Amino acid sequence: MAKNDPNPLICKPKGTEGTRGTTLDLQEHERFPKGILPMNQGNLLQADVPQHSVPEQLPEPTIRRPGFRTHDDWFRLDGDKYQPGLYWHSWTNPKGDNPPEPINEWISTPIHTIAITANERSESFGLILKFVNPNGKWREWAAPMHLLKGSAEELRGELLNMGVRINPGKRSMLGQWMMESYPKTRFIAALRTGWHDGSFVFPQQTIGAENIRFQTEHAAHNDFVRAGSLEKWQKNVSLPCTNNPLLILAVSAAFAGPLLKRAKLQETGGAAIHLVGDSSQGKTTALQVAGSVWGEPQFVRTWRATSNGLEATAAALNDTLLILDEISQCNPKEIGTVVYALANGTGKQRAARTGYARQSFSWRVITLSSGERTLSTHMAEGGKQAKAGQKARLLDVPATSQTHGLFDDIHGHADGRSFADTLKQETGLHYGHAGIALVRALVEDKRDLPGLYAKCCTLPGFKGRDGLEDRAANSFALLGFAGELATEYGITGWSEGDSMQAALKGFDSWRTFRGQGQTETMQILSAVQEFILRHGDHRFSSIADADQHSVRDRAGYWKGNADNDEGRVYLFNSPALREAAIGFDIRRILTALDSASWIVESDIGKRSKKFKVAGSSVSLYAIRPVSLDVL
Repeated sequence: MAKNDPNPLICKPKGTEGTRGTTLDLQEHERFPKGILPMNQGNLLQADVPQHSVPEQLPEPTIRRPGFRTHDDWFRLDGDKYQPGLYWHSWTNPKGDNPPEPINEWISTPIHTIAITANERSESFGLILKFVNPNGKWREWAAPMHLLKGSAEELRGELLNMGVRINPGKRSMLGQWMMESYPKTRFIAALRTGWHDGSFVFPQQTIGAENIRFQTEHAAHNDFVRAGSLEKWQKNVSLPCTNNPLLILAVSAAFAGPLLKRAKLQETGGAAIHLVGDSSQGKTTALQVAGSVWGEPQFVRTWRATSNGLEATAAALNDTLLILDEISQCNPKEIGTVVYALANGTGKQRAARTGYARQSFSWRVITLSSGERTLSTHMAEGGKQAKAGQKARLLDVPATSQTHGLFDDIHGHADGRSFADTLKQETGLHYGHAGIALVRALVEDKRDLPGLYAKCCTLPGFKGRDGLEDRAANSFALLGFAGELATEYGITGWSEGDSMQAALKGFDSWRTFRGQGQTETMQILSAVQEFILRHGDHRFSSIADADQHSVRDRAGYWKGNADNDEGRVYLFNSPALREAAIGFDIRRILTALDSASWIVESDIGKRSKKFKVAGSSVSLYAIRPVSLDVL
């Protein structure tokens, strides 16, 4: 651009004193192997710098034309001052006998490419961008290259959201600059947070290897932020949890996320604890205390979200903790599916616009939940029946029957509310340090953590009475093990054994609350018995005079005398039996009835029996229910 070109991006102040700036082009910053640029932290953006403060003495770099170049501070060319930023330096097309003149087109505020990224399969290529925001702070983002497809609007939108200013008239040149950038440094792209080849990846840092970076098409909000100090968190948040098993259990759950991979060797999935009890008794406080291990108070989310939204959230918090407050805010018709998804660690498979299957979300996460209702009660409101498998994945733990609601020891406070308020205040001041400290220690810990965890599972207190209880016991054992490791690493300040005792107590409380009547077999028996009580008088009739009675929506027949000791035998047809225990397969229903000895007649090798009904042979199931109390 000629000196007399009236370009509004050129500032020509009658300047005085100021800070001398620096400039870097791609070739220069490639010489920094770690991608660390010698950035000037002084005045950076024209909008923030009064014209009288722009220094008169500025560097005049040697420019290669045509080409892109990023200038990190003010500079001078041909006597004119230019603001910091990415520029296209070229020449005008010569006209007639006039020689070409220089062009200096401002594209954006300062931005650099410092490394090329790709996953281990040489896919998901990206570029790590380093740029400055209006506050003068530098930030990195591993941007996937596929965002450059089409007009690259998504890419520019993310950069604008993070504070990059882009010249609207030259916006396409930003993508051209990226496509022409080939930094020498190569990093591994981690597409989700959590463990990656022995290192732990957070959105803004990686603990372990230096050549791994978190890469996402959306520069998402960083949930893992810190404030205060670990020492004050330990003193004011962690130590008051002592003598409060439910608080210790909640904090131990926060520490358990990274151990799903390191100790339990899970590839996906997790475990979920649901603190259930009366309102305003300390449940939300327990969640906030647990959340302070990883981030600020907003780390605690609510159940009020779609299943798609919770899938994305779980994936974003992979290998850490998902906290969901107040279960009643979730759609009762959807929560059963959500519970299965969270526990299984895989999102719903969806198709892309091209017709091919998109990669679904996956995660390993510990879920900590709260609510006044149990899962079963909430699902019943939506006309759904909670299955035993769902109950084994979201473990109901009674939480408000202690001395002071959820608390046993309020450590000298006047009452439970005062204690809770103090904890909430402290979790708003000190947070995010304990989780980082745990991960750093785990990266350095070379012991056989799976073996140590397996020993915890063999403790007598974790012995289950059936397969579902064994599954739940293993989850509580992981929480106990996590808390003990955090204590051993010097993070919690608790005494040795505190976390494991809290986990044992939590498991026993869950098992007692679950009772003997919560298995799938008992659910089926209860459903069949309830069906008979509801429909026995108008959807069944005596088989002895079946041809004399017309019954609407017939469920079957009965025989015997309701007044004798044995009672009636109800002869169910197959559709009615499925209706009675809706949600269960007919084979599972018959297995439950047979195991309880409710099937009293059957043909050889079968569970049904042929009966003569109005001259025809019909297969029916002969069921005599007994009181569930005797089982």
